[in-house]
Amino acid sequence: MRFADLYTKVILTIIAVSLAWNTLGRLRVPAVHAQSTSSQYFVEQIAADQTDLAAAINNAAKGRQLITMIPFDQQGKYLAVYK
Repeated sequence: MRFADLYTKVILTIIAVSLAWNTLGRLRVPAVHAQSTSSQYFVEQIAADQTDLAAAINNAAKGRQLITMIPFDQQGKYLAVYK
């Protein structure tokens, strides 16, 4: 048997054992469950100048809590994130 054949058999055996160990080892791991979302967030586009921005935010809020304001596409347009 040549050295290259022996080397190939050893490497393939190591790969096969590693794959089998990895596959069988996963069967004993407990399942992980994702947590449910705690809150829903709503995004609305607000178009207002700096003078009436507060009034526009209050009109769009509809009783929800404002999380953040993000400047949007053009000047005077914002994305409001509510909770």
